[in-house]
This record gives sequence, C-alpha cells and structure tokens, in this order.
Amino acid sequence: MLMAFLRDFVLEFVRLTWDVLPWFLGGAAFGAALDVWLKPEFALRHLRGGWLSMVKASVLGMIMPGCACATMPMAEGLRRKGAGLGTVTSFLLASPLASPQTLILTWAMLGWRFTAARVLACLIGGVAIGSLFLRLENASWLTVPARLPEEGRGECRSGCACSSGEEGTGKKKKFWPVFLDILKELGKYFAIGMAIASALVVAIPQDFIAARLGSSGPLAYLAAALAGVPLYVCEGEEIPLTLSFLKLGLGPGPAFTFLLGSVGTCIPTMIMSQKLIGRRGLAVYAAFWVVFALAAGLLFGLSSGL
Repeated sequence: MLMAFLRDFVLEFVRLTWDVLPWFLGGAAFGAALDVWLKPEFALRHLRGGWLSMVKASVLGMIMPGCACATMPMAEGLRRKGAGLGTVTSFLLASPLASPQTLILTWAMLGWRFTAARVLACLIGGVAIGSLFLRLENASWLTVPARLPEEGRGECRSGCACSSGEEGTGKKKKFWPVFLDILKELGKYFAIGMAIASALVVAIPQDFIAARLGSSGPLAYLAAALAGVPLYVCEGEEIPLTLSFLKLGLGPGPAFTFLLGSVGTCIPTMIMSQKLIGRRGLAVYAAFWVVFALAAGLLFGLSSGL
C-alpha cells in the first residue's frame, strides 16, 4: 500500500513538475530582468496621491519582483516621498497578490481565466482598499506611524522569497546572480508546493471535496477562506495547491478564493504592515482581505457558470 502510494506520488510529482518547469524558469528570468532594470526611484516619482496614483501603485505592486516583505521598504519610501495612505495600501495589497513569476505560473497551471481574474482582482482590490484607507485617514479614524522603526527597514524576515539584496550597497545588479538567487529562493517553495499538491491528488479520492462540501456551495467557499486566509505560503506555492484542490473537485470560485486568501495574509508581512499602517489599519486590512477573497471567488464562480 505504501509502495503504491510512493510510486503514484513520484509519478504525479514528476509529471506536474515537467509540465510547469519551463514556465517557472521563464518567470524567474522575467522577474530577474525587472529586478535588474526597473529602478525604484522611477516608480517613486510617479506615486503621490489620488485615484490614478492608486492604480499605478497596484500595477507597480504586480510588476515588482520579490515577496511582500521585500517590497515593504519601498512602501515606506512611498510614504516618505509624500504618497497618501491610500496609495501605500494599494501597493501593499497588490504586492503579494501578483508578480511576474506567479502570473506566468498561474497561466501555465491554472489557465488564462485564473490569470486574467488574478490581474483584474489585483487592480480592483488595490484601488478599493486604497480608497477605503484614504477615507479613513481623511476622517482621522486611523493613526498611522510616521515611519518604520529602523530594525524593520530593508529586511525580509518571513522566509519568503526575496530578490537579491543589493539595494543601498552601491553595487549595480547583474542579471545572472539575481536570476540564480530567485531560483534558489523560489525553487524550494516551488518544490514544496508541487510535493504537497501531488500528495493531495494521490491520497484523496477524486471528487472527495465535491461530495462532502459541494464543489461551489456555501460550505466550499467558507472552507476555502478558512483554509486559505490563515495558511502560510510563499510566492508561487499557492498555485499547485489550488490546482490540486481543483483536481479533487473544488469549484473554480472557491478555488479562486483560496488562491487569493492564501497569499494576502502572510503573517510576517502582516506584522510588518502594522508598523506602516498602524494597529487599526492592520485590522481593517485583514478584514478587507477576507471579504475581498470571498467576493472575488464568488464573482469568478459566477463568471465560470458555477
């Protein structure tokens, strides 16, 4: 019995990895290119305040490589350069939600519909949370720290994948070292995600989730949110997990809820966010993520005809 499980697990792992590996390498190369040639100073000059600034901040969060913790110092830079709280929170939401690597992997493993919905959710969610925080700040309901403490600046303590840390050292980044650094950091989480997804597909009977929870019923959405929101995953790891749940009978809507919720509430990132947006802001931010993931999943499920 154990030998049969191990055999099926290895076969599923090899098949899944073989199908996705070229996309993973391509995503890492694209992310490295952006990390080397996209200058943060250029982005900071175009983000001051207003609705358009929130859209730009959301787009910036999507294209900046690295995990949310790696972009936290840039969020502080936005605040220091005069960006409003709405612009900063738009950036904070978009940063973990999408990146060049994860979008390419999402296309490869989940298809264009999930990828397009992820981009759209990132833009709409970024502007929505930015608008909410702007209103709360104008109403003086939020008390925001003026700056991050020195010990929280420029560090990535979450264990998530971060890009090569040469900012501030005076050294010019080079493509191949950054590319290899991304592979080293993302590769282990990519492998862990593939292994978990393969084990779930092999161990759990097909249509098990649909039989117990309903593929797209209220329980399925609730279970997806409860599983995804507190779950700790690093960049890209959520994609094979979502694929495994789809194979087990979970509907597209709840699967999309899981996809968004599992990346938006990385605990170390939330702790660092508190230093930037304050305790009240963190509570609003966390609550927004839960509602946002559920609403986006419901809309995606309806658009899929389920």
